[in-house]
Amino acid sequence: MQPLRFRPAEKSDQSLVFELLKNAALWLQDRQICHLRVWLNPSPGLISWILQGFENGEFNLIYLGEKVIGCFRLQWSDELFWGKSDEPAGYVHSFAIDRSLAGQHLGERTLALIGEHCLHRGRDWLRLDCETDNHRLRNYYERCGFCRVREVPIKGGGWTTLYEKRI
Repeated sequence: MQPLRFRPAEKSDQSLVFELLKNAALWLQDRQICHLRVWLNPSPGLISWILQGFENGEFNLIYLGEKVIGCFRLQWSDELFWGKSDEPAGYVHSFAIDRSLAGQHLGERTLALIGEHCLHRGRDWLRLDCETDNHRLRNYYERCGFCRVREVPIKGGGWTTLYEKRI
Protein backbone atom coordinates (compact mmCIF):
# COMPACT_ATOMS: atom_id res chain seq x y z
CA MET A 1 0.00 0.00 0.00
CA GLN A 2 1.40 3.39 -0.99
CA PRO A 3 1.88 5.89 1.84
CA LEU A 4 -0.77 8.57 2.22
CA ARG A 5 0.27 11.99 3.49
CA PHE A 6 -0.51 15.66 3.17
CA ARG A 7 1.50 18.83 3.16
CA PRO A 8 0.66 22.53 3.28
CA ALA A 9 -0.09 23.93 -0.15
CA GLU A 10 2.06 26.76 -1.46
CA LYS A 11 0.93 29.81 -3.38
CA SER A 12 2.14 28.11 -6.56
CA ASP A 13 -0.41 25.32 -5.90
CA GLN A 14 -3.47 27.59 -6.19
CA SER A 15 -4.38 26.56 -9.73
CA LEU A 16 -3.98 22.88 -8.78
CA VAL A 17 -6.40 23.29 -5.86
CA PHE A 18 -8.96 25.02 -8.08
CA GLU A 19 -8.57 22.21 -10.64
CA LEU A 20 -9.03 19.49 -7.99
CA LEU A 21 -12.18 21.17 -6.67
CA LYS A 22 -13.60 21.75 -10.16
CA ASN A 23 -12.92 18.13 -11.18
CA ALA A 24 -14.74 16.92 -8.06
CA ALA A 25 -17.67 19.21 -8.87
CA LEU A 26 -17.80 17.93 -12.47
CA TRP A 27 -17.80 14.32 -11.31
CA LEU A 28 -20.68 15.08 -8.95
CA GLN A 29 -22.56 17.05 -11.60
CA ASP A 30 -22.35 14.07 -13.97
CA ARG A 31 -24.21 12.11 -11.29
CA GLN A 32 -26.84 14.84 -10.70
CA ILE A 33 -25.36 15.61 -7.26
CA CYS A 34 -25.31 19.35 -6.55
CA HIS A 35 -22.61 19.26 -3.85
CA LEU A 36 -19.55 21.42 -4.70
CA ARG A 37 -21.34 22.99 -7.68
CA VAL A 38 -19.96 26.37 -6.57
CA TRP A 39 -16.57 25.22 -7.88
CA LEU A 40 -17.85 24.95 -11.46
CA ASN A 41 -17.84 28.73 -11.77
CA PRO A 42 -16.57 30.20 -8.48
CA SER A 43 -17.79 33.67 -7.58
CA PRO A 44 -15.31 36.45 -6.80
CA GLY A 45 -16.20 36.06 -3.11
CA LEU A 46 -15.42 32.34 -3.18
CA ILE A 47 -12.15 32.94 -5.02
CA SER A 48 -11.26 35.53 -2.37
CA TRP A 49 -12.09 33.01 0.37
CA ILE A 50 -9.75 30.47 -1.24
CA LEU A 51 -6.95 33.00 -1.67
CA GLN A 52 -7.35 34.02 1.99
CA GLY A 53 -7.00 30.34 2.90
CA PHE A 54 -3.71 30.23 1.03
CA GLU A 55 -2.54 33.40 2.77
CA ASN A 56 -3.40 31.81 6.13
CA GLY A 57 -1.62 28.54 5.27
CA GLU A 58 -4.86 26.56 5.60
CA PHE A 59 -4.83 24.61 2.31
CA ASN A 60 -3.21 21.21 2.07
CA LEU A 61 -2.44 18.81 -0.76
CA ILE A 62 -3.02 15.09 -0.28
CA TYR A 63 -0.46 12.68 -1.72
CA LEU A 64 -0.60 8.97 -2.43
CA GLY A 65 3.03 8.08 -2.86
CA GLU A 66 4.40 11.00 -4.87
CA LYS A 67 1.15 11.81 -6.70
CA VAL A 68 -1.19 14.63 -5.66
CA ILE A 69 -4.65 13.08 -5.30
CA GLY A 70 -6.64 15.72 -3.45
CA CYS A 71 -6.86 18.75 -1.22
CA PHE A 72 -8.55 20.18 1.84
CA ARG A 73 -8.64 23.33 3.92
CA LEU A 74 -8.04 23.04 7.67
CA GLN A 75 -8.99 25.90 9.96
CA TRP A 76 -8.72 26.24 13.75
CA SER A 77 -12.01 28.15 13.95
CA ASP A 78 -15.10 28.48 11.79
CA GLU A 79 -17.36 31.26 12.96
CA LEU A 80 -19.19 31.34 9.62
CA PHE A 81 -20.92 28.00 10.21
CA TRP A 82 -20.12 27.02 13.80
CA GLY A 83 -20.13 30.43 15.50
CA LYS A 84 -17.71 31.29 18.27
CA SER A 85 -16.44 28.25 20.14
CA ASP A 86 -13.93 27.70 22.90
CA GLU A 87 -13.77 23.99 22.13
CA PRO A 88 -10.45 23.10 20.50
CA ALA A 89 -11.32 21.75 17.04
CA GLY A 90 -10.06 21.44 13.50
CA TYR A 91 -12.54 22.42 10.77
CA VAL A 92 -12.29 20.74 7.36
CA HIS A 93 -13.51 22.45 4.18
CA SER A 94 -12.98 21.99 0.43
CA PHE A 95 -12.17 18.30 0.85
CA ALA A 96 -11.75 16.56 -2.50
CA ILE A 97 -10.02 13.38 -3.65
CA ASP A 98 -9.52 12.18 -7.22
CA ARG A 99 -12.55 9.99 -7.95
CA SER A 100 -10.56 7.73 -10.26
CA LEU A 101 -9.11 6.27 -7.04
CA ALA A 102 -12.50 5.39 -5.52
CA GLY A 103 -12.72 2.18 -3.52
CA GLN A 104 -9.35 2.53 -1.78
CA HIS A 105 -10.78 4.21 1.34
CA LEU A 106 -8.58 7.25 0.72
CA GLY A 107 -11.19 9.66 2.08
CA GLU A 108 -11.46 7.74 5.35
CA ARG A 109 -7.69 7.41 5.61
CA THR A 110 -7.21 11.11 4.91
CA LEU A 111 -9.79 12.11 7.51
CA ALA A 112 -7.96 9.88 10.02
CA LEU A 113 -4.65 11.60 9.17
CA ILE A 114 -6.26 15.02 9.57
CA GLY A 115 -7.65 13.89 12.91
CA GLU A 116 -4.19 12.79 14.09
CA HIS A 117 -2.76 16.10 12.93
CA CYS A 118 -5.40 17.99 14.91
CA LEU A 119 -4.91 15.82 18.00
CA HIS A 120 -1.17 16.54 17.98
CA ARG A 121 -2.05 20.23 17.99
CA GLY A 122 -4.25 19.98 21.06
CA ARG A 123 -7.60 19.70 19.29
CA ASP A 124 -10.29 17.39 20.63
CA TRP A 125 -12.71 17.57 17.71
CA LEU A 126 -12.65 17.23 13.96
CA ARG A 127 -15.55 19.14 12.40
CA LEU A 128 -16.94 19.52 8.90
CA ASP A 129 -20.11 20.38 7.07
CA CYS A 130 -21.94 19.32 3.94
CA GLU A 131 -25.07 20.34 2.09
CA THR A 132 -28.06 19.01 3.96
CA ASP A 133 -29.67 17.52 0.85
CA ASN A 134 -26.54 15.47 0.01
CA HIS A 135 -27.67 12.31 1.79
CA ARG A 136 -25.00 10.13 0.26
CA LEU A 137 -22.18 12.29 1.64
CA ARG A 138 -23.93 12.65 4.99
CA ASN A 139 -24.17 8.85 5.25
CA TYR A 140 -20.49 8.59 4.33
CA TYR A 141 -19.44 10.99 7.11
CA GLU A 142 -21.64 9.12 9.58
CA ARG A 143 -19.99 5.82 8.56
CA CYS A 144 -16.64 7.55 9.23
CA GLY A 145 -17.76 8.17 12.81
CA PHE A 146 -18.98 11.77 12.54
CA CYS A 147 -22.11 12.75 14.44
CA ARG A 148 -24.68 15.23 13.20
CA VAL A 149 -24.78 18.39 15.31
CA ARG A 150 -27.32 20.64 13.58
CA GLU A 151 -28.37 22.31 10.34
CA VAL A 152 -27.54 25.94 9.58
CA PRO A 153 -28.67 28.17 6.69
CA ILE A 154 -26.23 28.93 3.90
CA LYS A 155 -25.84 32.50 2.70
CA GLY A 156 -27.64 32.67 -0.64
CA GLY A 157 -30.06 29.84 0.17
CA GLY A 158 -30.03 26.23 1.23
CA TRP A 159 -28.83 24.46 4.35
CA THR A 160 -25.65 22.78 5.51
CA THR A 161 -25.38 20.05 8.14
CA LEU A 162 -22.63 20.32 10.73
CA TYR A 163 -20.78 17.16 11.80
CA GLU A 164 -18.16 16.47 14.44
CA LYS A 165 -16.05 13.60 15.67
CA ARG A 166 -14.12 13.36 18.91
CA ILE A 167 -10.51 12.52 18.12
